[in-house]
Amino acid sequence: MKRTISIMVGAMLITGALAATSADAKPKKGPFVMGTDPADDWGANVDPSLAPAGDSLGQELLEAAIERADAKTLNFIIKVSSLPATGGVPEFTRYIWTVTVDGELLAIDGKFTNYSRGTCDPTAGTCPPPRDPGPAPFVVRGNCTDNGGAAVTCEELGAVQGEFDSAAGTITVPVTLDLLGAKPGTKIAHGTQAGSNFAGVRAIPSAWFSQGNMPYDEMTLTGVYVVSKK
Repeated sequence: MKRTISIMVGAMLITGALAATSADAKPKKGPFVMGTDPADDWGANVDPSLAPAGDSLGQELLEAAIERADAKTLNFIIKVSSLPATGGVPEFTRYIWTVTVDGELLAIDGKFTNYSRGTCDPTAGTCPPPRDPGPAPFVVRGNCTDNGGAAVTCEELGAVQGEFDSAAGTITVPVTLDLLGAKPGTKIAHGTQAGSNFAGVRAIPSAWFSQGNMPYDEMTLTGVYVVSKK
């Protein structure tokens, strides 16, 4: 009897150990990293000595990632080296994430607050009438037109509210698959917008618009995110 019990206990211990090993070996789901960027290159397009200012502005890019929030939504996550509680200078720090969605160019564009442009934007066909853009407004833009040196005009496809997490240093923008025009199997990759030359992820100062001769940080996206079935 004692021998039988010992054998049973031993078998249970071995089974438990194998189960734990199997659980540990199972890959964990998390954000898919699309690109990374050095922590000291903000403003290098103008003057490398400007880099420290990127932290206080919340514009020093570190990483960009995409994760599946739920069956209908993807989170676009921008990580910066430092993110003030007010998102840097709220109306001044602009984030643009330019991608291709199965080859179609789209841009996710927003700020901590955007009353200067979000209230009324004739370049996106949303004005009149004026509106309240709400907190952390981001818009998805497509069908862009290069106007030969003038402001690039893009159709506003929809608006969403982002989330600024100063403790984590992240800006998370939830975008539905419908708004992206995506479905299972869709590939999301690096994009470049003709006219403005916005490419990948860019953090740049902005009043009503941004110019290429302003100091900024830009991240090239090297990953390709494939929308999975949920």
